[in-house]
Amino acid sequence: MNQFKEFLRNKSNKKAFFMIGGGILALVVLILVIFFVIKMINRKITYGALEDQLANAASKYLSDHPEYYPTEASPSFTINADTLVQEKYLKKEINKLVKDTCSADVTVLYKNDSYQLKPMVSCNNYETQQIFDKVLADNRVTEDMTGLYDMNDLLVFRGDKPNNYIEFNKKVWRIIKMDPADSKMYLILDNLKDAPNDIWDNRYNTIEESRHGINNYDMSIALETLDHIYLESFQDVKSSMVPMDICLGKRSETEQVNDSSVECSSIMQEQKYLTLLPLYDYINASYDRQCLSAANRACANYNYLVNASGKWWTSTADGSRGTKVFGINYSGIIGSDFADSKKYLRYVIAIDGNLIYSKGNGTQDSPYVFK
Repeated sequence: MNQFKEFLRNKSNKKAFFMIGGGILALVVLILVIFFVIKMINRKITYGALEDQLANAASKYLSDHPEYYPTEASPSFTINADTLVQEKYLKKEINKLVKDTCSADVTVLYKNDSYQLKPMVSCNNYETQQIFDKVLADNRVTEDMTGLYDMNDLLVFRGDKPNNYIEFNKKVWRIIKMDPADSKMYLILDNLKDAPNDIWDNRYNTIEESRHGINNYDMSIALETLDHIYLESFQDVKSSMVPMDICLGKRSETEQVNDSSVECSSIMQEQKYLTLLPLYDYINASYDRQCLSAANRACANYNYLVNASGKWWTSTADGSRGTKVFGINYSGIIGSDFADSKKYLRYVIAIDGNLIYSKGNGTQDSPYVFK
């Protein structure tokens, strides 16, 4: 130790010692940097991240090759991942991006005056899943208690706690029903506060000589309000949405037919992207066997659509009075009220079930998310 101290007392020795120590430290740092650079270069990504990279690459490809954009006359265009690699829109072959052997392509669809990108990846250990298929895989079709029911050629969620939460357009929704024929999925707002609290209609009713409104849904103030909301709040996501038939049929309080044939006995000529829930869908959401008509209070039982936050309108008018419309109160009881009353316009949309599933299991804490 004394000899080492004596060695350091010499200034030239001291300088050489620190130079050697500094060089060794620099070499160690360089080795670590090279190690982490190599690790970063060879780092593998998740399958979901691969799908995102494919979609981004296809978007850039189309920006540089606008002649390939799909049109109304030719509504789809598919580009293979190999082309994106060859054209330098993907930096690596996809088999070098993930720990698997994969093939992939991206389909671009022209829908609702906008474009939808669908990256499809097929690997030994992974397959891109569409949101319709994911929801169906997670929810077995049942005939009792809470779950997914096969009703009138549709798959309908019923009960008080189904796992049918889904995110869309920065809001949480509930999946009402799914149509296997075209993979259409119908959603309703979960939080009433996300909807306007407004009248259904307030025009002067000349037939009844009343200022309480006219209960014709196709000419209602409510439908005009929803049209405005669609134009104002859904233009950035409209490629994910599909238009819906609007049912205009009225019903009585005691009507017990709930297969849509009453409400949909009359269909609006123009389809819409936002509407209100027809009454039969609310009735079908309860699995209480006594829930058969608007007059039965049992429809509030075992029904996930019950919302204690406020009253909300359906799209279904009361056929016995030209000024009244069916709504749902805080307790989930169906009532017929004057159209100029204020209730939440809890609107319904339909989305394309072929959209790519991203994450979630449909619970309140982990709603489904799609790309």
